Amino acid sequence: MPGDRVVMGYLAAAADDLDATRRLAAPPANRLAAYHLQQAAEKLVKAVLVHRKIHPGVEHRIDVLVRMLDASDPWQPLLDPLDRFTPYATTYRYPSPTGRLRASPDAASVLAEVDELERLLERARREFGSP
Repeated sequence: MPGDRVVMGYLAAAADDLDATRRLAAPPANRLAAYHLQQAAEKLVKAVLVHRKIHPGVEHRIDVLVRMLDASDPWQPLLDPLDRFTPYATTYRYPSPTGRLRASPDAASVLAEVDELERLLERARREFGSP
């Protein structure tokens, strides 16, 4: 079924972003690790939405995406906290108006977040039928 391929595509892309996060968080850590963490979270949310037959469109704000789910959906409370990654989409990628580049979160914190997202990704694979 095409929808299932799209769901699996989002899950595979999320796994790739988590791999990139791990690699970029390794010494010497690169601040773009945080960006890939946000990308993984966004793609996981979009996989759930597509599985639920909800078209996510081009929205990138995780809170807006999660609100597309019915409040009674069991994934809603699991995904809602991932909004904390929304600022990572731009915060560490672009300079401030004064030209300052923000330091990224410490590598240990980033890697702990990867572990959490990997658990959710594995749950999605089990529930949505990924091989």
